[in-house]
Amino acid sequence: MTTAPNNYWPAGKRCAVLISVLFSDGRDAVAQAPDLPQRSKSFSVWQYGALRGVDRLLQTFADFTIPASWFVPGLVAQQHPQRISDIVAANQQLASLGWDFEAYTTLDVATTQTLLTHSKATLEELSGQTVTGFRLPSGRWPRRFDVALQSAGFAWSASLNGDDMPYSHHSGLVEIPVHSELDDRPYFQFNFTPAFPPGHSRLPAYDAVLANWLLEFAAYRRYGGCFVLQLHPEWMGTPGRNQLLRDFLHEITRHDDVWIANGDAIAAWHAAHAQPLPTTHPLNVYEVYRQERGRHDA
Repeated sequence: MTTAPNNYWPAGKRCAVLISVLFSDGRDAVAQAPDLPQRSKSFSVWQYGALRGVDRLLQTFADFTIPASWFVPGLVAQQHPQRISDIVAANQQLASLGWDFEAYTTLDVATTQTLLTHSKATLEELSGQTVTGFRLPSGRWPRRFDVALQSAGFAWSASLNGDDMPYSHHSGLVEIPVHSELDDRPYFQFNFTPAFPPGHSRLPAYDAVLANWLLEFAAYRRYGGCFVLQLHPEWMGTPGRNQLLRDFLHEITRHDDVWIANGDAIAAWHAAHAQPLPTTHPLNVYEVYRQERGRHDA
């Protein structure tokens, strides 16, 4: 973990925290098992998010005054307009999770641009917000995908790893890095049929997950990084796990030197204060790697 520049964050804050929610309503699972909606018992695991999880997370964020960012596929927003209205009414921010959990490396440029634009327009029409954030729903990050996102009107992404501070792609698109250890999915996503994720045999103790996240938060605060928690309503919206989240938020909100902000605010701050990336940054290392091998495709 690298150390942030002194006084990087606003108002002398030591670190930033982004609480993000990925509300996909089971489209991630359907992308892997298309027959899932015909199996009510299995599919109900994911339907819990829209039924109970969204409301429970919204109430929790209201109780702790958390300005979260909600990543939603355009199709899910279209199917759940009331959930979108509830999110907006709670002063939460919407961002795009693609259209229907598509893998963009399998699509041509024209289809990619159409889906990105359609998702953004649908979210904006239903919410009345200007949507500038994006999260890659599945698959790998395509070559020059940052340019495609900018062309569709997005200003920032929370999709890639490789750092614990925001950074700018060569196009200027801001990246807010995410990490799997700060995602509830590896801990709590479980279903028997299909095995999702494969090989996941048991759920962890809640106090162990809480301890992990608190240790991560303490380290990000020490080094001045950007801590991004990734939540799913179907997992973190259950009563016990929601209490886990409340315990976590109680701890981080007691520190007055932590900047809790949504993705728009963090991306805008970085865009105004960004420094050139060092040559050793993963983004630049990748470009050098391609050039050394004579790969200059757009």
